[in-house]
Amino acid sequence: MATTTATTILKIDQFIRDTSTDSVSAADRLQAISIATQDIMTEMGFDLQNATSVISYLDSVNYYKITSAIPDFTEVIDLRRGEGDNTEMFTFKDSDELAVEVANGIEVPSYAIERKDGDTYLVIIYNSEHQADSLHTCNAYDSNGEWEVDDTNSDATNVTTDTNEKKEGAGSVNFDIDVSQSANNKATIANDDINSKDLSDDEDLSSLVFWAYIPDITNFTSITGYWGSSSTVYFSATATTDLNGNTLVTGWNEIKIDWADATETPTVDTSAINYIRFDFNYAAGQTDDTDFRIDDVRMVRPEKLTLHYHSWYVGEDSSGTKLTAFDSTTDVPFYSGQYDYFDNVVAHRAAAILFKEVGLIDDYNVENGEYVKALRDLKKRFPASGRKESNSFKINLKW
Repeated sequence: MATTTATTILKIDQFIRDTSTDSVSAADRLQAISIATQDIMTEMGFDLQNATSVISYLDSVNYYKITSAIPDFTEVIDLRRGEGDNTEMFTFKDSDELAVEVANGIEVPSYAIERKDGDTYLVIIYNSEHQADSLHTCNAYDSNGEWEVDDTNSDATNVTTDTNEKKEGAGSVNFDIDVSQSANNKATIANDDINSKDLSDDEDLSSLVFWAYIPDITNFTSITGYWGSSSTVYFSATATTDLNGNTLVTGWNEIKIDWADATETPTVDTSAINYIRFDFNYAAGQTDDTDFRIDDVRMVRPEKLTLHYHSWYVGEDSSGTKLTAFDSTTDVPFYSGQYDYFDNVVAHRAAAILFKEVGLIDDYNVENGEYVKALRDLKKRFPASGRKESNSFKINLKW
């Protein structure tokens, strides 16, 4: 039988010697249980809190925002390949250290947690079994076929090679827009003669990944990607955010378009892909602008990696919905059914909290002392595998 918050309340009533709701309401009891459980989880960080989440790793992509995908993430434990295929050992590193290794192209399997701009990112270096398949490096507009603008049905003009502003290799493909050129609110750039690629194994599995530079995001709306066996036979889909789901920004954006989301027109020979096109889409308020760019266009098949981490959910309700706080006597703590006697520790801490709230400091000290003793015993019995984040990385230069 599962332990519920009702079970904990019975113990709290015993510890505070009161079953009434005169000075301590039912809501107060539930709140105290929530705080007590959170206190223990924070203090312990033990493996009963362990959870997993599958990450779709794309070779050549290093940063993955996990803020929404793993909302209960608190602390990393491990990163692993699939069960039975776990032949690589990933090393946990400081985010600063890994940023340097990413910039230097180091491929030793490793990972870090980076928190920035209110979001949490998992940073990965790994030479995946599914290597990114380069469709065009964009090092020059007139190599590997030739990039051309559509100056009839779009506003794109003046395609050139840009060796100054780039994300990979020796250059990027640069173009401008003249909004009086068409009335279609888009700028189209295409290459219909790239080296033919057999992507038949990628269909509905891989993603078109590329870098796009937007000089001014004010009126910009989306980018549509096309890939196919000719300019009239292709797959296409539109991206309105970057690879991590962030709003597009002025400057460079790494974009991902999933093949599974694309529309086929009409029937593509996936064994002979030699056509790429991009539509830069914007609102009617767009004005003439210069220096739009494309770089490093590739097709990437994801490899599933499993992130092991500590969860901060305190439990779940009677229907199985995960909870960050308890609000019902039928709620089930995360330790229920595994180590039900954790309930004693929670009840002592909750009782101490309630005593303090009503001003009974001596009683608070007694109950909190019981909690500390019980918690000390738990620490001896249960392991904790969490890896602490830090930013203490230093580069030692030897001349």
